[in-house]
Amino acid sequence: MIRRLQKIVFLTLIVCMVIAMMPTALPASAASVGTFRTTGDVNLRSEPSTDANVITVVYNSSSVEVLDHDPAGWSRVQVGGSTGFIRSDFLKFPINNFATFRTTDGVNLRSSASTTASVLTTVLTGTSVEVLEHNPAGWSRVRHDGSTGFIRSDFLTRGGNGSTAASSSPAASTSASGGAVIATLKTASAVNFRTGPSTDDGIIRLLDAGTSVEILENRADGWSRVRQGGNEGFIKSDLFQVSATLRTTSAVNFRTGPSTDFRIIRLLDPNTSVDVIEQQSNGWSNVRHNGDTGFIRSDFLSASGSSSSSSQTVIATLRTTTGVNFRTGPSKDHSRIELLAVNTAVDILENLSSGWSRVRHNGRTGYIASEFLGTGARTIELINWSTAKDIVPTGVDLRVVDVRTGISFRLRGFAKSGHMDVEPPTADDTNAILRSRNGVWAWAPRPVWVTVGERTFAASLNGMPHDVSTIRDNGMNGHLCLHFNNTVTNSKTYQRDLNNAVQEAYNARPQ
Repeated sequence: MIRRLQKIVFLTLIVCMVIAMMPTALPASAASVGTFRTTGDVNLRSEPSTDANVITVVYNSSSVEVLDHDPAGWSRVQVGGSTGFIRSDFLKFPINNFATFRTTDGVNLRSSASTTASVLTTVLTGTSVEVLEHNPAGWSRVRHDGSTGFIRSDFLTRGGNGSTAASSSPAASTSASGGAVIATLKTASAVNFRTGPSTDDGIIRLLDAGTSVEILENRADGWSRVRQGGNEGFIKSDLFQVSATLRTTSAVNFRTGPSTDFRIIRLLDPNTSVDVIEQQSNGWSNVRHNGDTGFIRSDFLSASGSSSSSSQTVIATLRTTTGVNFRTGPSKDHSRIELLAVNTAVDILENLSSGWSRVRHNGRTGYIASEFLGTGARTIELINWSTAKDIVPTGVDLRVVDVRTGISFRLRGFAKSGHMDVEPPTADDTNAILRSRNGVWAWAPRPVWVTVGERTFAASLNGMPHDVSTIRDNGMNGHLCLHFNNTVTNSKTYQRDLNNAVQEAYNARPQ
């Protein structure tokens, strides 16, 4: 018995020694946040900064162990035997057991991870959804009422059974876009205030004629998301009071909200009749046309509409100051008739307050952005980044033209290092950039012209959204990089490609 006890003690000591000699990496692994997957090729860096050394490149859809996670910044991760930092917006957390989240406000369930994607349905405040994939800094793929789609992750919070609205919680009040009031209107008759955008949805209460409601969203399906008496719900858009019937004085965009940042429902022709629900003090009118409720600039409306007698009168003959698209309507969303070369003469028929001119060229009438018209061609300058960084401002919308296609868009800079970090200010600008690249995001630089005041410079633009972004709801997560001659990069090969694109932009200048 004594010898058996001695053996047990001896073996116990051996086991304790083995455990003491085991690697200390286990606690870090046990304390990890979880295994995430990369959403693109991304650098693993030694510190949480884009200036830090690159340890290795982690390729798209790679699994990484996240040790510390800051959804709005950087995550400390372990990849193979290396530990470093990756931007959190390049990480996605796959949820295998369908975690239940709750919406913090009324939010659209979309067909893809973009504010420009089609709306499958509207999910009301406090609704429980099954989250299939969760990216805290971007979009989450969710399932709701048999439909699978995408919701912005900042409209989701963990837990909850969805039985009560979350309007009283702090999280529910943090979404600016979900609760912003775009108009206050009155009901034209007694109307049902419903929980959803359908006559099959439940009735919250019956509203009397003349009841004031706050409009939060005008939807394309003929319903308006509204707030009344502290509750959010839906009312048919054609059940609001009409104050007058007016006509459009020229072609004008009919939008979902009172700003050029809102989506265009359709282009209305001159002399189109609309029912005016309310003329607002901000210069916009809430109107109804063909069953849809939306907004038109008030200065495009009158009792008599446009005058046909002056529609073909030439008020000036100007020349294009750059390669520019000649379009069927006064918007970048309209189809291109043709790409006009620099210094092309056009007859000006009308200058619209929207920043477009109605012009005639080769017997055809169309529209050109007014800023690309002048008395002569624009000079393109070639400058080094050391000079450009003191000339090109941040926080200002820059007019940019893709030299190869002539498609124009705006970019807004927010940081400068060896180049300028830029973002498209609106989803329209994002779409224009994509069109110039045949719908594909890519790192390959494109030659562009950048206009600052009265001067235009040759530059190049990469086309892969990455890293940090500062503008929400522009249809793009991340930012792009604007380069001038001799900008500084970590790759000599890529820097050569950038400089070649800048030179191509300069060589394409008007001679």
